[in-house]
Amino acid sequence: MKCDIHCATKILTIVCGGLIVALAISRFTNLSIEHPQQFILTIHYIWMGAVLILAEFRFAYIHQKFKVLTSYFGRGLYCFFLGTLMISSFSPLQIACAVVLFVVGLIYILMQLFSKKFGWSAEEAKNPYQIPSQNQPNAYQPPYQSNVNFQQGGPALK
Repeated sequence: MKCDIHCATKILTIVCGGLIVALAISRFTNLSIEHPQQFILTIHYIWMGAVLILAEFRFAYIHQKFKVLTSYFGRGLYCFFLGTLMISSFSPLQIACAVVLFVVGLIYILMQLFSKKFGWSAEEAKNPYQIPSQNQPNAYQPPYQSNVNFQQGGPALK
């Protein structure tokens, strides 16, 4: 049952993230100079939808910078927040997307709260999207290795 719920929420989250980005791009045609807050909100839709999609594909950079997205509870809150942003517009497609985001957010939060009932370990519920550590064989490797030790200040700047 875990895989069914997990796979369904993952697919719905990716679809909603893509729909958010597509709706935001389509809003650029209707923007006017009289409402700069709509322009800023549209930019927020694009990058927040992109972050949601990239987090589902487990990009290490996203998980390092947005640690709230590494737990079911954090993802649920993020989906709720995006849903409240999407419902601020009165487009039927945006309201439908907001309702789906609310439902997916609620499912994520319930997955966190009832993880023991379904037999998931507490560690898996806290960090289901964990990026492999350096001790694991298929660990994420950064594209370059720096030999500068930033703990001790590194090289002096001239």
